[in-house]
Amino acid sequence: MNPNKTVSDGNESLLKNGYFLYSNFFSSEELKKVQKIFLDANSKWKTRFPDENSVNSAYLTSSDFCAAESDRLSLFRFISSNKIVKLAKSIIQEKTYFLNTQLFFNPISPNKKNYWHRDLQYLGVSEEEQKNILKRTKVFHFRIPFFPDPGLEFIPGSHTRWDNEEEYEIRMEKNGRKNYENLPSSVLVPQNPGDLLVFSAHLIHRGIYGEERHSLDILYTNFPDKRSNSKMFRQFPEESILSKLENPEIFEQSED
Repeated sequence: MNPNKTVSDGNESLLKNGYFLYSNFFSSEELKKVQKIFLDANSKWKTRFPDENSVNSAYLTSSDFCAAESDRLSLFRFISSNKIVKLAKSIIQEKTYFLNTQLFFNPISPNKKNYWHRDLQYLGVSEEEQKNILKRTKVFHFRIPFFPDPGLEFIPGSHTRWDNEEEYEIRMEKNGRKNYENLPSSVLVPQNPGDLLVFSAHLIHRGIYGEERHSLDILYTNFPDKRSNSKMFRQFPEESILSKLENPEIFEQSED
């Protein structure tokens, strides 16, 4: 496999469709250590925030969920490694920043359905502002499955445009429609351990539950997070860790 061609093909697909699957991107050895740390942090998160409808945790690099300095160093070295950051920079093509981590799992409740959404809709801003953010910002999930993942379903190209009428009614549950209804033109992308699935947070998408679904998402952006957020959630590395990382600049933050 020619890795440069794979990156080139991936960038072209990401620009057009909003997602690309890099098969066998990681070796089992690369994932082994961080997998245990992230899964332990996820267990702590679920204990603190029990909810049978939950499908993901967040801020797992916080000392609330990952306290040991050696573990924190391992996670931040992975997140800021040349292998991942070089790819993120080639996709974003601007200064690149770390935003957050999430880990996606199956809900406990059998009644929780797979639901279409854009990450934008949870920002607490008007739809007009959401449309502006869609045009202005770049936010990419780097999804890393620790076990076989039934997949993510995407509406290709929706990261560069607003919803059509049917998409909007289903996503926002208008006129009696439900956000778990099937959408035409959707594409399902299953993943296996070792794969890296990169996709735009602006896409209309939904996760599919099943199997032992435990998939890590690292979010990279073209804008820095606010320092006030990191003080609240503590998801960024301490100064003592920063000096030991390959790309510490991705952890820069902006003043409020």
